[in-house]
Amino acid sequence: MIFSRNTSHRTITSMILAWLIVFAATGTLNAEELNIVDFGARPDDGSDDTRAVRKAIQACQAQGAKRLVLPKGRYDFYPEFATEMYFFISNNDEGLKRVAFPLVEMRDLVIDGQGSECCFHGFINPFILDGCHKITLENFSVDYARPFHSEAIILGHDAEGMDVEIREGFPYKVHRGTLLFTGGQEEDGPLTTVSQGEIYGSSHMLEFDTEKRETAYLANDFYFSPVNGYPAKKLDGRKVRIRVPELEGVPGNTMVFGPNHRNFPGFVVSDCADVLFRNVTIHHAGGMGILGQRTHNVTVDHCKVTPSHGRMVSTTADATHFVNCTGKIALTHNLFENQKDDATNIHGIYVQMAEQSGSDEVIVKLKHHQQHGFDFLRPGVQVELVHARNMMTYATTTVKAAERLNKECTKLVLSSPLPDEFQPDDVLAEVLADSEVTIANNVVRNNRARGVLLNCRGKTIVENNYFHTPGAAILFAGDSSYWFEQGGVRDCVIRNNTFDNCLFGVWGKAIIDFKAGIREDKEISRYDKNIRITGNSFRVFDQSTLLNAYCVDGLIWNNNTVERTNAYPSRDKPQPPYVIEFCDNVTIDGKAYQ
Repeated sequence: MIFSRNTSHRTITSMILAWLIVFAATGTLNAEELNIVDFGARPDDGSDDTRAVRKAIQACQAQGAKRLVLPKGRYDFYPEFATEMYFFISNNDEGLKRVAFPLVEMRDLVIDGQGSECCFHGFINPFILDGCHKITLENFSVDYARPFHSEAIILGHDAEGMDVEIREGFPYKVHRGTLLFTGGQEEDGPLTTVSQGEIYGSSHMLEFDTEKRETAYLANDFYFSPVNGYPAKKLDGRKVRIRVPELEGVPGNTMVFGPNHRNFPGFVVSDCADVLFRNVTIHHAGGMGILGQRTHNVTVDHCKVTPSHGRMVSTTADATHFVNCTGKIALTHNLFENQKDDATNIHGIYVQMAEQSGSDEVIVKLKHHQQHGFDFLRPGVQVELVHARNMMTYATTTVKAAERLNKECTKLVLSSPLPDEFQPDDVLAEVLADSEVTIANNVVRNNRARGVLLNCRGKTIVENNYFHTPGAAILFAGDSSYWFEQGGVRDCVIRNNTFDNCLFGVWGKAIIDFKAGIREDKEISRYDKNIRITGNSFRVFDQSTLLNAYCVDGLIWNNNTVERTNAYPSRDKPQPPYVIEFCDNVTIDGKAYQ
């Protein structure tokens, strides 16, 4: 029996007792396949199957089972008896998580849902995989009975605010002049700093086109400072006046109220290897759909991220997201639609070198709060030193020793002295040169923001995909000032994709966009390199920019076709098809771009 670093002595004791109970109940050892029903799960009756899952997982680990089967049906999961784990989840929110499927240090296991629906209730995380190897998750769906976002139909607006009618399935109340979304429970007691009841906090809004089921044309995000809700007045029925003067929207469209957290991603895959998602549908998650961190080889194949029950939104953040992952990352034959952010973002992490404490010693700091606790610096890791002002790497070295001081700061001893070029606030990242990315045969549509964010140093192939996104379909990023996401592609092919009327929103300057956070030395800094864009089809509704290249060395654009449509109104100011700034070795249709 193998235990992770997060496993307490009490948990170990519980697992041993569970193993004894399982053995006594089943009378078998080393069963190849286990059935969750044999551990007390009762599909289709609405009862809580959380404890049955815990027993089944413990039995799989104790007996070395290779398959855990969920016979087709609906299974329900509640937080009351779920396993607790404190977890740091990159680009989501850290915290004490109650987890329905806690897979810790497990190997060679297939969880086959056989077409089952897994429905989660309340504040619970569906899956956390921690330190696992060769895990396959297949043939089931994930959804929440009450999603973490809310939706309303816009009735009208004036100088004082907006009237909306909140859709059924999104419980709410107006409490002391504040619109609060709830879990649908009976009237709470008084809100306190200790317990806020089952409040589904919200702090931002976005308008969606109800008929097209996508973000409204040129709609902007509305962000607000209230922690949980909005100033409001209750009207008749489910109608509410939101007292925010700057709100705008088209009557009949849908206003989506986004959560003020990313606490409940659907699947967290941390420090694992060889993980396969196959035929898994994610209808909703209170954060990202799949978050992989420090994991080697992840495949997402024939999966869907799509809303259920007529909802406008699927996941409340990215459909998938991968941080400091190595090996092969493959996204193939998937549908990613209506998520509240990008289809995927694949990147590393920069830490700020906050203080030099010796010739070869430096204290580094994780700057973004959703990266706190992200441990990736350990002895033997090769790192690059990067000037924050221009994103140029000026040295590579190896971590000799690492001492974590707290969730933000780590003290490093390097194998060589810091070079003379070192400046406070420069950044450091792991050298991730061997990871490969394949994004092929996917449909990305109707979501907020962009399509795919490419920031991987290994070979990246994006082919045969369909994109219909309100922002850039493909974005090359990387920065040392906000998200601190390491990027800089070195070998990228974008071919045979269809870009269908993208850029009808506000999230990007071009359909294929480059946005490296280079503030100085633009004349010499070249962040992304060796990119080929060929054989793609662009359908555009106005004279928008197809390609915005910035600080790139080596880009070939050829054999791409452009077709005009009337899908959306043309914007007032036509844009050039290509914007090339501070680049070298760029060729457009066989001609060198000067």
